[in-house]
Amino acid sequence: MRKTFLTKGFVRFSRGLAGAALIAAAIGITSCETHSNSDRNESIKVYADPIAKEPIDAGIVGVKGGLAKLYVDANIDFVATWEDDAATPWAKVVDYSSTDPQTGLRVITLKANRRSTTSSYYTRRTGMLILAASDGELNYNRIIPIHQGSTARVSNDFATLKYGKTDPRFTDGETPIDNWTTAQKNLGFTSTTIEGEEVAHCYGKNGYLKLGDDKGHGADLISPYTNTLRSDSLLMVSFRAVAFTDYMTGARDDNKITVEVLGGGVIRDFAQSEKTTIDLEAGYYDISSEEFPEDMWEGHDFLVFVAGTKANPITANTRVRIICGSLTQNSAVNNRIYLDNFYIRRLQKVEEDYFAENNGSGKDIILGAPFDEEEQE
Repeated sequence: MRKTFLTKGFVRFSRGLAGAALIAAAIGITSCETHSNSDRNESIKVYADPIAKEPIDAGIVGVKGGLAKLYVDANIDFVATWEDDAATPWAKVVDYSSTDPQTGLRVITLKANRRSTTSSYYTRRTGMLILAASDGELNYNRIIPIHQGSTARVSNDFATLKYGKTDPRFTDGETPIDNWTTAQKNLGFTSTTIEGEEVAHCYGKNGYLKLGDDKGHGADLISPYTNTLRSDSLLMVSFRAVAFTDYMTGARDDNKITVEVLGGGVIRDFAQSEKTTIDLEAGYYDISSEEFPEDMWEGHDFLVFVAGTKANPITANTRVRIICGSLTQNSAVNNRIYLDNFYIRRLQKVEEDYFAENNGSGKDIILGAPFDEEEQE
C-alpha cells in the first residue's frame, strides 16, 4: 500500500475538495480528478515525455536529486504545489509557467533533494504534486504521486544487535548467530555451520555483523524468505562490507566476497549465461584515520543486481547469500568481513536504471560515492 501524506497544508487544501476524492487521495490512489459532477469539460493530463505523450499516474525523480520535468496538457489554468510528510519538504515546485516550444505543453519543473546525503539509502519515499484549477469556482484538480527510490522487500541495519563494542578492534562480546535472542533469530537471517564446528562463524556485533574468524574459518549470511519477491523480475541488493585490518600490525585479511542468488533468479550482469554468483572485493577501513572507527564504512557500499529469466525466474523462495572465506576446516587464510545495512529492493522498468548508472554490480557509485553539495544546486 502506498504511503499517505496528509500534512497540515494538504489538509487545508483538501477541505475544498469533494468528499469522495479526499478519501481516494487518503488511501493512496495514484491519480485524482475532482469536480462537482461527472459531465465536465475540464482536463489535466500529465506526461513524463512530451513527444510520446503517454499519460502517467505517478512520476519518478532520481535518487541523486536535482531538477525533474513533467509536461501538462490542460484546457484550464492551474496552480502547481507540492506536499509530502517530511518536516522539511524534500522537493518543491520551481516553475510551472513555461511552455515546451516543440509541443506547446506546459512544463512543471520540480527540484528534489538527494535521497540520502549520509549513506547508500534507496528506500522509496513519495510526495504529491497537486495541480489545482486557479479558478476556485471550478473545484477541479489532479494529484500525481512522485516517487524517489525503490520499494524495500528485505531491510535490516542490524541496529537491534547490541553485542560488545561498535569498535571492530574489540572482539569481546561478539555473539554467534546461533546464540542470538529469539527476537533476533526471528529476523530470518541464517548462516551455515561448517562441518565439525558447533556454531556458524557469523557474529553479531554492536549494530553490524562479522563474517569469519581469526582461525581461518569463513562464513556466510543468507537473507530471509519473503513471498513478496514472487511478483518481481528485477531486484537490487545493497550492503556495506569492509575487510579486517589488524590495528597493531597493519596486517590485512583476505577481502574476497561472493554473492549468490538462491531459489530463483540470476545475477543481472550475467543474465545471458544464467550465472547465479558474482565475486567482489571489499575495501579496508583506514586504521590511521583520526575519525576511526566512526568512518569505517565510508566508501564501502555495494550494489548487486538480480534478474528473473524465463528459465530461472525470481520466486518466493529467492534468497541472497553473501559468502566470505572458506566454509571448510582446512583454510589457512583469514577472511574476516564486516557487514551492515542489508537491503533487497524491487526495481521497476519505469524507475531509473540503477544498473546502468552504476555500471553494473559492484561498488556503489551512485549514492555510495562522496556527496557533492554542488549536485543539489
